[in-house]
Amino acid sequence: MRRKRPLDRKAKPVRDASLVVIASEDKYAVRQYFDFFESTRIQFRVLEAQDGKSAPEHVLNRINEYIDEFEIGEGDTFWLVCDCDHWVEPNHIQNLTQVVRQCRQKGIQVALSNPCFDLWLLLHFTEYPAEDVLACNEVAGRLRAAVGGYDKTKVYNLPIDDAKVSAAVQRASDMTPMLEIPTRVQTAVHLIIQSLVQKRIISIRPKSGKTDGARKKSNAAKK
Repeated sequence: MRRKRPLDRKAKPVRDASLVVIASEDKYAVRQYFDFFESTRIQFRVLEAQDGKSAPEHVLNRINEYIDEFEIGEGDTFWLVCDCDHWVEPNHIQNLTQVVRQCRQKGIQVALSNPCFDLWLLLHFTEYPAEDVLACNEVAGRLRAAVGGYDKTKVYNLPIDDAKVSAAVQRASDMTPMLEIPTRVQTAVHLIIQSLVQKRIISIRPKSGKTDGARKKSNAAKK
């Protein structure tokens, strides 16, 4: 028998809230980013990497395990969020292609970033890079320069607000439609929040220090 949906019972209203379940290869950045948002109609649940298992097939397995364990509510959606960096290299591309195909068959949506999730964060502060190819450390360097500092394990420190999220969505939307597996510098993370922003279903939480999720991650990292 499946367990009840893992809704945050402190949020109001709970009964009609839909879940956006996001499985990521990342351990900090993706969860902390979606902790920025609040809504009375949807809740984000991020299934981050555990024990270093960040390959696309492991990310998909976490979604499959969630679906086997919990009840699924009407309107719940599932997303696989992965970086492309070395997964699009010749010795890995077949595995990524297979995972994307399985997601399509199961109704799981895919939001890949080439080279990495940091590109989506960068778009909150500046235009798309002109280059077709960038390494993750180069994207992180540009993000660091744009905001005066950047730590991938402390995304909660980024000065992100509603206007910056809307700007990032617009910049990503203005790009040439991307392939499901992008071959150039591109990200599809905006697809997760695009309609939610436009319909004003989500907004940035009022600033009051770190989010609960960020505090837990920060404390765990210190142990």
